[in-house]
Amino acid sequence: MTTTHTIQIDEAMVAEATQMRRRAEGLRHEATEVDNELVARSFRRRASELELEAWVLEVRAGVPETQIHHAA
Repeated sequence: MTTTHTIQIDEAMVAEATQMRRRAEGLRHEATEVDNELVARSFRRRASELELEAWVLEVRAGVPETQIHHAA
């Protein structure tokens, strides 16, 4: 007997994760533009935090593991 499981993906959470990834990308770009290394490091750290949070949202949203973006 074969059982089929249907996974319901929370699209709102996926959209939020996408937004976080875009913001992280913007911060990483800004980090290359600033002259202050402390500020640049802060931007990169926040970008990493956003990417991790986006990854968690994708997991919680039910996105299959093979489709989840890896956190930095």
